[in-house]
This record gives sequence, structure tokens and C-alpha cells, in this order.
Amino acid sequence: MEIAETLRSYDGKRVAPFRAVADVVRDAPESAVPQLLALAASDETALQVGATWVVKHLAEGGDAPRGEVAAQAIDLLERVHEPDAVLHLLQTLPHLEIPADRRVPLRCALKRLIRSRHVFVRAWAYNGLGLLAAADPGLRGEVEVLFEAAEATEPASVRVRIRRARAGLGSAGGEESPASPAP
Repeated sequence: MEIAETLRSYDGKRVAPFRAVADVVRDAPESAVPQLLALAASDETALQVGATWVVKHLAEGGDAPRGEVAAQAIDLLERVHEPDAVLHLLQTLPHLEIPADRRVPLRCALKRLIRSRHVFVRAWAYNGLGLLAAADPGLRGEVEVLFEAAEATEPASVRVRIRRARAGLGSAGGEESPASPAP
């Protein structure tokens, strides 16, 4: 299967091409994910959306990018422009071990993304800030200030995600965590 051509067959609605790619690469995600991330760096909408969907799908199934490949996925937040691709990358973050050298650039990207006009991108960007604050307690004060401001202005879907991110900050073994799947 030619992965790029299969992803390009995306019609903007049905994810069947993405599922087909995911099925093909499922047995060798460690070699497929770098290729998918390279495709996601393209300016083509179908490649950005499709490749990030497959990476997210693999991560949710337990095959999250690790090490330098995880860093490449994080770096893509500065490169991709399609809202669905950005959302897929943000939804992949809970499955990643965020390399220490990517925390500052990720923080900058997330602070930019909480101003997105796309509600779910904002919601998951706040979730990412919660993940960062959980990994680096020095960021908790700054993130709490951002959460407080958002609680006063954001729609319910964003506030729900912020509450879940806060639950992950407040208890190491709590019931809810930033990785919770809702919105």
C-alpha cells in the first residue's frame, strides 16, 4: 500500500482511508510513525489530517511515539495548520512521554493554541497545559491562572476539559486524568 496515496483519497468526511493505513501499519508502528509524521508535515490537508489521525489511533492503542519520535510529534504542533490535524496531535499528548527539552516549545505552542477559534482545539490545548503542569510542578501556578481565566470565558466543552486536567493535577491516582477521552 502506498500510504500517502491512500491518505490522499480522504474525502473530508469518511475516515476509511485512515483506518486502512492504520490496519497496514499496526504491526510495525515504530517504523511507520516517523513516516506518518513526515507526511503530516506536508502542506496537504489530507496528509496532515490523515497521518495525524493514524498516529493518534496508534497512540490510543498503546503504540505511542517515544523518544525523538515523540519530540517530532510535539514539534508538528508548530507546523500543521489544519484544525483536525492539530486536534489529533493534541489528543495524542496524553499518551506521550514529553521529553524535557520539548516542554518549553510545547508550552509556547499550547499557549498559542488556547487562543484558537476552534473550541475543541482550545479544550485540548488546555488539557496539554495540564499535562505539562503535571510533569513540571513549576508550571502549576501559571497553568492555574490560565485555567481560572478560561473558566470565566470559555464554553462548557472547554471548561469540562479544564476540570479533567485539574483533576489530573490534583491527585496522582485520581479517577479522572488529563487523558480522559471526553470532549
